[in-house]
Amino acid sequence: MKNRVCKLDFHTYANPKLDTFANGVLIGIFDNPTVFISPPIDKPEFTTIITDYGVKLADYNTYGKTKKDAFTSAHGKLISALDTYVPFVDGIANGQASIISLAGFVPTLGSTTAAPQLERIITLEVTPNNVPGRIIISTPAIVGKGVSGYGLILVAGSPLTVDNFTNGKLKYSGGADQEIIVDINKSRKKVVDGLDSNISYNAYMYAFNSTGVSPLSVPQIVKCI
Repeated sequence: MKNRVCKLDFHTYANPKLDTFANGVLIGIFDNPTVFISPPIDKPEFTTIITDYGVKLADYNTYGKTKKDAFTSAHGKLISALDTYVPFVDGIANGQASIISLAGFVPTLGSTTAAPQLERIITLEVTPNNVPGRIIISTPAIVGKGVSGYGLILVAGSPLTVDNFTNGKLKYSGGADQEIIVDINKSRKKVVDGLDSNISYNAYMYAFNSTGVSPLSVPQIVKCI
């Protein structure tokens, strides 16, 4: 989850928007001393920084390039002061947009919502083909759950159990005549070559998103030509 914090858009504010914004922060913080206790820059100092910025801006607008360096310096001091207040306000707000707004800052967007837990895949579709040793298997797309990929497991021999696959971790130890093949290319359509036409495979698919991994699908027995 992402907590709301102070936006830093003021770094790009043009004049006079920056001056108006800084005065809003001055009022927001120092008119609410029970909320914003012991600010890192006190009111007289911050007021002086804002006033000096306004004076240097007026001089720059009047005299042009000859006053540019002084204005640039004043602008930098004001941005630096505002930057100093940001972690102070964020620490008090602890993600609460109302407190960030009270301080005169603009909160970032609300918390992100975690992707939903994924359920077991129900349908596996085997596509017939004429290529020896090839199996083509897929599952319908899962929509609306932030799926970022699909996996396929083929097991020759005894089928897997629930304990073999937990939270995306595969634990499997087969006999000498058993084989396990894992396809993790993320596509929901899997093409696996080089299989033995004399062997039947238990096929499983699973999906994953930013929250976790689905349980394995019910096994489907597949065989190539």
